[in-house]
Amino acid sequence: MNPPMLQPEYDDSVQIRVELDRQKIAALVALIESYDDFAVVRTLDQARGLVELMCSPDYLDEVRALLESLKSAMNLRVLDS
Repeated sequence: MNPPMLQPEYDDSVQIRVELDRQKIAALVALIESYDDFAVVRTLDQARGLVELMCSPDYLDEVRALLESLKSAMNLRVLDS
C-alpha cells in the first residue's frame, strides 16, 4: 500500500511523480513556478528526490513536454503520469 501522501487523486488535476537528483529539486520548483498557473510541485521524499507535479488537464501535454526536455539536464525520470 502506498503511503497516504501518494493516495489523493483529484478530478480537476493530474498528478505526475518524478524522481531527480535531490540537489535539483529547488531548480525544478523555480522553473515550474516561473510559469504562472502551469503546475504545482510538492516534494514527497527529499532524500530520494521524489516530487509530484499537479497540473490542470489543460496543461498536461505542455508539462509532459517540459519534463521530457529536462530529462538529461536534471537527470529526471518520470515515474507515472
